[in-house]
Amino acid sequence: MSLSQSLGTRAARGILWTGGASALQLVAILVLYTTLPIADMGRFEYALILIMFLALAGSLGLNAALVQRREVDEIHFSSAFWISLGAGLILAVGVYAVAPPLGRLLGGSSPLAFQQALRVLALILPCAAVSGIFRARLQRVLDFAAVARAELVSVGLFGLYVVPLVLWQPSLGVMIPLTGSVLRELGLLAGLWWESRWYPRAHLSLAAVRSLLPFAVNFTGSRLTAYLNSHIASLYIFPLLGSTAQGYYRLAERLTLGPLIRLSTTISHVSLPTFSSIQDDDARLGRGYLRGVQSLVLFLGPVLVFLIVFGAQVLELLERLPALSVLRLLALATLFKAMGTMAGSAFMAKGRADWLLRWSLFNLAVLIPALYVSTPQGVATMDALFGGILIPVRHALAAVLGRRLSPGIEAVAAVVAGTSLLFLVLSQALVNRLISLPLSAYLRALARPAAVVAAVLVSCGAARPWLPGTAAAVLVQGAVVAGIAGTMAIRLFAWSLMTEYIHSLVGRAPLR
Repeated sequence: MSLSQSLGTRAARGILWTGGASALQLVAILVLYTTLPIADMGRFEYALILIMFLALAGSLGLNAALVQRREVDEIHFSSAFWISLGAGLILAVGVYAVAPPLGRLLGGSSPLAFQQALRVLALILPCAAVSGIFRARLQRVLDFAAVARAELVSVGLFGLYVVPLVLWQPSLGVMIPLTGSVLRELGLLAGLWWESRWYPRAHLSLAAVRSLLPFAVNFTGSRLTAYLNSHIASLYIFPLLGSTAQGYYRLAERLTLGPLIRLSTTISHVSLPTFSSIQDDDARLGRGYLRGVQSLVLFLGPVLVFLIVFGAQVLELLERLPALSVLRLLALATLFKAMGTMAGSAFMAKGRADWLLRWSLFNLAVLIPALYVSTPQGVATMDALFGGILIPVRHALAAVLGRRLSPGIEAVAAVVAGTSLLFLVLSQALVNRLISLPLSAYLRALARPAAVVAAVLVSCGAARPWLPGTAAAVLVQGAVVAGIAGTMAIRLFAWSLMTEYIHSLVGRAPLR
């Protein structure tokens, strides 16, 4: 097997394995959402967002630096392990100590419950800090399937733990997802450790760590700001709109943006070592970049437009219909984000983590005021500052949308969708400049998967009014329509792409 062939095959198989893990986790989360009170789930999600932000900080970016740097040895890995472990332990102790005041400050109507959630989830931090070092060893040898197996085991543990408990012991309430999240992180660490077959040496070299820091610092900053960009809406919703609104928004996000975030993280893990190995060949890097964009749009696009058309039936089964408008808006936002999610991998592969950091900071600078204005508190502030100037703007938006969009989670989702389109246009311009990729090549690459997505959207939209029966029956019939339309469209517009993906899975297609 050639090197290029090995890269394509390992990447495709790793992403397929991770897709299976994501599907299992989503099923377990949906079981929680249909059983536990929506406000409890909103509180759990908010605490988890805060803890995972600290987990990213605790990793210090050393894992990515170990992958990106061309020459590293055992002393780099061992030193990075001990530094990361120390950072994770310090963060865990810190969270446990400050949980009471944080509960009073951020916990809303249930400060004690929020304090308890933070203290339980703090156990994640040491595990998450060091698991990236084991992941980096596997990434350096391009063993993406091993990483995906570890993730599948961790998600399996999560599902096997939370689903029986929530069905048979629902009185445990929010403690079920809290303790399940800790178990999942422990399972991931154990799986990565087992797959890597590596043990850190009892040696710490500050010089080795310093050699990793230039890339690691920029990477950590960009990851933290990118994480804030992904979850900034939730950071507004919980304190300003409450835990119930947070629960509805996060459910819609779990069904749309959540799979993309998880998939894009996996693609980043796969593409960073893959792209870094060809970072000096812009033509080849551009082809790999375009293939990643095509894959995301081709496989996520039909699912997202299916959710737009049949979202009411999905949420009716989950007994969460108030999230319908948010679900549709976030599905649209996810489609835009899918087209631009490979930009970060291109920045890092070229060693421009500083570009990624600046881009993430720009995103935050746009999102923070835009999201604030979408809340009732923000509307009141803007009215006080600008008075009647905003009235024509509201009338124009109402004319476009067909109704007035009240401030709240729907308006938050609308801001996310609108800014996603803006960021797609700007980020692609940066990528085109960085890797000398013509805009025409990008648009041509999108044409075939876009045709498949459009065929599914038109077919499902046309068929929806004629499908009879219960929500479950309509979903089954809709899935059949979408499957037939998608298959025919792939055969007409994207058959060569699909055959290349299949050949990659069986080890016959090179990554050109």
